[in-house]
Parts: sequence; C-alpha cells; structure tokens
Amino acid sequence: MTGSQDTEIQGDDDQERSRRLSLQGNTPPAEIEGYSIVRRLGTGAYGTVWLAREDRTGRMVAIKFYPHQRGINWSMLSREVEKLAAVYTSHNIVRLLDVGWNAEPPYFVMEYVENGSLGNFLARGRMSIDDSVRIIREICSALIDAHGAGVLHCDLKPDNVLLDGQMHARLCDFGQARMSHEQSPALGTLYYMAPEQADLDALPDARWDVYAVGALLYHLLTGGPPHRTDATQRQLESASNLEDRLKVYQKMIISSGLPTGLRQVKEVDGRLADIVDRCLNVDPAKRFPNAQAIRDALDRRERTRSLRPLLILGVLAPILLMGMMIPIFMNAMRDNLQSALDQITTRALESDALSARLQAAALDHELNDRLEELETILADQELANALDDALKRDSDEVVYEVYEYHKDPTSIPPRWIQLLDAAWKRSTQSNLAHERGQDTSWFLNDRYGIQIWRREYSSETLGKCFDYRDYFHGRGKDYAPDMIPEDIAPLTQPHVCNAYKSTTTGRQTVALSVPVRDKSGEVIGVLSRSVHLGDLQKRMGRLIQERDEEKNVQRVIAIFEARDSAHWRLLDHPYLTEEIVHAAEATGADKQLFDTLFIDKSTVRVIQEAQQQDQPSEVRLQIYEDPIGRLTEPSAAAYRGEWLAAMAPVSNVGWMVIVQERRDAALLPVKTVAERASRQTWLSVLSIAIALMAIIWSFVWRAYSRSSS
Repeated sequence: MTGSQDTEIQGDDDQERSRRLSLQGNTPPAEIEGYSIVRRLGTGAYGTVWLAREDRTGRMVAIKFYPHQRGINWSMLSREVEKLAAVYTSHNIVRLLDVGWNAEPPYFVMEYVENGSLGNFLARGRMSIDDSVRIIREICSALIDAHGAGVLHCDLKPDNVLLDGQMHARLCDFGQARMSHEQSPALGTLYYMAPEQADLDALPDARWDVYAVGALLYHLLTGGPPHRTDATQRQLESASNLEDRLKVYQKMIISSGLPTGLRQVKEVDGRLADIVDRCLNVDPAKRFPNAQAIRDALDRRERTRSLRPLLILGVLAPILLMGMMIPIFMNAMRDNLQSALDQITTRALESDALSARLQAAALDHELNDRLEELETILADQELANALDDALKRDSDEVVYEVYEYHKDPTSIPPRWIQLLDAAWKRSTQSNLAHERGQDTSWFLNDRYGIQIWRREYSSETLGKCFDYRDYFHGRGKDYAPDMIPEDIAPLTQPHVCNAYKSTTTGRQTVALSVPVRDKSGEVIGVLSRSVHLGDLQKRMGRLIQERDEEKNVQRVIAIFEARDSAHWRLLDHPYLTEEIVHAAEATGADKQLFDTLFIDKSTVRVIQEAQQQDQPSEVRLQIYEDPIGRLTEPSAAAYRGEWLAAMAPVSNVGWMVIVQERRDAALLPVKTVAERASRQTWLSVLSIAIALMAIIWSFVWRAYSRSSS
C-alpha cells in the first residue's frame, strides 16, 4: 500500500512506546536503527510485516522481517528485493525503501499503505461494479509496469493487493515473482492460480498473471473466487502431499470449465463477464496475452458505456416527440374505448344476471316440486297406513322382506313396497315426459336411520344406519358415524340436505327429504330422493344454452354452496362429468380434485360486501376466476383466464347459481373496432415520426462515429 510521506509524530516518546506495546501483541524480531516499531500488521508465508515510524521524517513505513527459523535464505530475500527494485518507479506497486542485508533477521522496508489488504475488504462481501473495475484497472497498470520491467508476479490474490488512503490499489509481495527469462517454477495461491501453473515443472508465463486478474475480478464481483465450494475444498484437503494437491487442483479447474456464478449477478453486464471468462479460460492460448490487453478491453467497455446516454437520446428523443404529438389522441381513444367496454360489459352482465336469476328460480321450483311430490305421495291414505304398519315393525324383519322380494322378483311383495315402487315409477315416467333430470335414487329410513327400502335396489345400503346423514336429521351437516349426538332424531320438516359426492357416480348429489308420520303425527321415518345437481338444473340450463347459441354467446352455468361464510364450495360444473370424476378416482386424485374447487376468498369477500351494501338479488363480477381453471389437467385449460359472471341465490338452501362467459369474447367486438381505428391513426402518426427519427438519428450517428474513432 502507499504510505503517507508526511505523517507527524503524535505525543511524547513515552506515549508512543506505550501505544506500540499495547498494539503489537508480541515482540518484533528486532529493533532497527532509525525506525520505531509500532505494531504487527500481519504474518505471511515467509515472514512478518510490522508498522514502524521513521524517526528522521516521521512517516509510517512497513518493515518485513525474514526469520531464519522459517528456512528463508539470502537468495529468497535477494530475489524479492531484485523484483521490487526493478519496479521501483511504478506508482501502482508498493515501493521498496530500504534493505537490511546484514541484519539478523534480514528485512526490507516498504511504503506503508493505510487501508490494508483488499482481502480484508472482501471479507465483508463483494464490491460494487465500478469499484471492482477501477481496482482491476489499477492492478493491470501495476502488472504492465512489472511485465515491462521483465517481472512476472505469479501470486496475485486479494492479500497481495493493498489499498491506500484514496482506496487506490497497490500491488505488493513479490516473493513468488520471476523474471521473464527465468526457467524456475513458481506456485501461486489456490483458486487464483492458473491450472498450468499448478505444475512443479511449469515455466513462468505472463498469462499466469492474466488468469489471476480474472480470478480476482471474479472474486470482487461475486464475493468469492472461482471454483471454490465446500466440495472442491474437501477434494483438495484429501490430497496427502503438495504434488497430489496440485494435480487435484489442476484436474478440477480443467474439468469444471468456466465458472457460471458471475453471470448470475444481475448488475454484471455481458461485456464485463466476457472479459472475466476470457481471463479464466483453461487454455492459455485463448486468454488475453497480457495485462495490457485486459486493460484495453476494459477501456473499450468503458467507451461503449459512455456512449449509452447518446444512444439513449437517439431512442428517447423520437419517443418523446411522438409522445408530444399524440397525447390528446391517446386520451380520447382510451376514454372512448373504456366507455364502449363499460357499456358492453354492463349489457353482458345484465344478460348473465337474468340467466342466473332464471336458473336459480328454476332450481328453486325443481326442489319445491320434488319435495311436494314426496309429500303428495305420503298423503295417500293407503300408503300412509301401509307405512305406519311397516315402520312400527322390527327393522330386520322389514329389511328381510325387501331382500326376499328382490331375491325373487316374481314373488308378490308386501303392499307398502308395491305402493312405493309404483310411486317411484310414476315419478320416473313423469320426469322423462317433462324432460326433467331423473332421480339418482329413492330411499326410506325408519325412525332410527336404518334404510329399509331403496330404488334402485342396492344391497350395499339396505339395512345400514344413516342417522348421521343430513338428509335424515336435517341439521345442516353430516356427522362422523362415531360422533353422532345422543339427541339425534329424524327431521320434522321437508329439507334439502347438504350436497355430497355420490359413491356410485362421483358427481355432486343432493337429497330431498320429507318426514313420514303416523296417525298421531309422530315422525316414524324419512322418505328421501337424491338427484345429481347437474340433472336437477338440466332443463333450464339447456334452454339458456339454446338461447345463447342463437346469439353466438357461450356461457357456463355452475352451482356453489355458500352456507359457509368463508368457503364457497363448487357443487356442479359442466367440467365435472362422470368421466372426469372416475378418471380422478382411478388415480386417487378425486379428493384433491374436490378439495381445490372453492371460489377465491377475495372474490367471496367482494360478493359478501356487495350483498351487505346493496342487498341485490344477484351479484355481478367484471372479473371472475373459474376454480376449474386452477386444475393442472389439460382438459381444464378451457376454463382458465378472466370471465364475466353473475350470481343469484337459490332460496333457502344456501346455493348460488353462477352464469359466466368469457370476458375477452364478450369484449371482442369493441376491441376489434378500436384496433382497426387505432391502426389507421397510427399509420398517419408513424409517417410523421419516421421522418423525425431520421433527422434525429443522423445527428446521433455523427456523434457516435466521432466518439468511436
């Protein structure tokens, strides 16, 4: 480092002596006449460096001692002194001031550089791009001077670069340096040493220093030298001796190729990364030939960067001129487009809202019709008497009658079974005649929840207890079979139960239940019918779709369960066909499929806020995300993107009908007209802009040509 030439003595001799003793931590190897040792600066591979004050001038210097016990001989000292003397005139190299040839131990005196080694700064993290490039340029200047004097440094690393008071770099420690004509090898420091240098028979080459410059610049920019990882450290430490370690290092560098960490630093531009990569090329012939070539490349990069404002002006000036020409046009265009988009969005949402209201009303009507049909069936006196008798008998006996009848369909069943089967058949034929969705099943449970009759017949459910089901007790939720409340009892009013996934089809199903009473009015059972939600809304949905097809509009109609204030669960959707559900079941993904089908919470909050403020019969959303679109299956891709949607509630069951249509498709006519008008206007604007750009770029090109030359 550069030492100060005019540092004054502070305090008397006693204070100075006390301060030296407190800072040095141990005793210097020797006292040198004319110098007062202050403290130890550091310990190197071949000696120790001490801070001292020159008594005559008061300037601070660095004294390097070579203790004999380390095996350092006169030839080593003389070689380093020889190299330092050869580069004495370089401003970027720490200067040699004095040599103690006959001292014990030998020493030489150098300039003191105030801010210590670059290695100390790098211990805190990587440096800025500008500081890194500046330091490397100064190091290259030092190497240019050294190489010009015939000296190859051969051990360039952060600890051998010192920073003066103005943070300028000074090259030091020429202990491993070689004259260009010398034929003896010189080992550098791992991770900064060129791979061909890691050979005890290698001949000194200026490209060793080129590699080290690249490694040092890599360290400055990334915070660590190239190729150093925990794995490479373990490989090197596993070597038993120096020769093996050098072979491991050489093989590791060659096989790893160029390090990639630098290009992951976003602040590093491509030109700078290319310079580092060329320095670190494992093939010496592909590196820069010397430090001068590196500095020239850095200079070219800097010139190119200095031209950026000029190039930016050439780009921005036409843009600014165009921006001044068209603000009124753009504002008017934007306002008109937005107004048209708002109008068409409002009309589309009005149509969607009407469809949602109609569908919700149709669902409400379907539910009431089917419940009323069950109540009408139970009002038949003959059936009521037959059920009164059957439901008051032992459940096992009644279930056995049903089982025997289905075992031998030619036998004559009990009267209550005949009447229930007849009612079920009449309902099925009526649904078919009126194009209504068919029921999935009808079933009868006694007062204890035991299923004693079902059509279609199923041996899997007959005789089993379903008192935990919502369709039996009507409490709004299903209980776990082992956590049924003690006061569980059959429902007393007609009820639409929570939707559930059918065990046979996998589709969302709802059960409609009515209580069965005896002559005294006591509830003795529950008669239920189940139906797929999609089938329940099929007729009205088909009418809406037919109307939309005539208008070239494609809508999606779905149902959500909104009983939970925080989670709105998808109950029915055109995507959830039996094929899709069964395919999910086959891979075990059916639970995951239904667990993800919820309306986004932020959308739920928007809907709830709108309902609280305006209390509308429906809610309209200008941007809606279909939950099906979150699925990863390719078949769900058609439901991704933004939709227009309107929602209407189904009375008293906690459901919401959603009618949605593609936002981009609804707005396409307006956008098409706007794009056509915009293109025509831009053609006229661009014709003027091109002429202006040609004029501006003619001036820019002249300035660029002068700067490049």
